[in-house]
Amino acid sequence: MKKVFKQKKFWFAALTVVLIGCSSVQGAMAYFTTYVEAKGGHTITLGTSTSVEEKVKDMTKHIVLSNTGECECYVRVKVFSGSQYTINFSQEVDENNNPWWELKEDGYWYYKDILQVGEETKELLAKIEVPEDLKESFDIVVIQECTPVLYDESGNPYADWNRKVDTRTDIGVANGEGDAGE
Repeated sequence: MKKVFKQKKFWFAALTVVLIGCSSVQGAMAYFTTYVEAKGGHTITLGTSTSVEEKVKDMTKHIVLSNTGECECYVRVKVFSGSQYTINFSQEVDENNNPWWELKEDGYWYYKDILQVGEETKELLAKIEVPEDLKESFDIVVIQECTPVLYDESGNPYADWNRKVDTRTDIGVANGEGDAGE
């Protein structure tokens, strides 16, 4: 009788350990399923695409954008550098002596014309003033962006730089307000 009683205690203790172990496995499984990696993808064509060409000559960066997309677009660029560098901008002017690029309050340089497919912008020149002790090690970053040309009810073209991509709709974009696609 004592032997049967000891076996019951043993099996009860073993069952208790197994149940406690099973209850903690859920937490471990939650950990492993939280950190999962996904592979694959889907190419999205938005119609607008540009490339930037940057050449440095005599400490001046020559910036030219090309429309490599499928539709006309507006373009803008922003130039970044460390605080120890000074950048002076210059550019060509059109036949009416108007500049091709305009610096706005947001720090972007906006090209004045619509950039047709296959066309290039006029050069925007960024002359870099680098102290002598830093001439061997410096970096100037050019960020370029484009947005498709939109037309209002009267047929006037305009750019909407706040427009966001929405891949859940047929037209591919949302108006930038609230949640995209709703």
